[in-house]
Amino acid sequence: MNKTLRLVFLASLVLNIILLGVLLGRLPLSGGEPPSRRQRMEQELKKLPEPAQSRIREKFQTIRSAGDPLRAQLDEARVEALRIFSSEPFDEAAYDQQIKKIDGLRGEMFRRMDRAVKQATKELSTDERRLFADVLRRPPPPPA
Repeated sequence: MNKTLRLVFLASLVLNIILLGVLLGRLPLSGGEPPSRRQRMEQELKKLPEPAQSRIREKFQTIRSAGDPLRAQLDEARVEALRIFSSEPFDEAAYDQQIKKIDGLRGEMFRRMDRAVKQATKELSTDERRLFADVLRRPPPPPA
């Protein structure tokens, strides 16, 4: 093999090793992100017959819509808190007041959603309530 061909071969080999390192470095270490609540719900719902699947999907939509009116207000309150936080001079009293507003909105949103959960569970069978509870549980944290 002549000198030029050896140099091209060596350069190609080095570039391929670098490319392999980059690709392997981008792979997640834990086997991927944990499934979202919606993905977990869909996985669990597939275990049920169709009428129950539709009924539980409808209940989740009802619960979500119970909190929707406050989500926009909560987003606006967060934006305002960040504006206050980054303004000069920093107005500590205004920031504290905005945080109290955010806490109040969050609390009201969860109270509405809790009422919707209670209403929805009254209309489900025992097996459907168990599935509903499994979906509402937080997944265990991924192994470190």
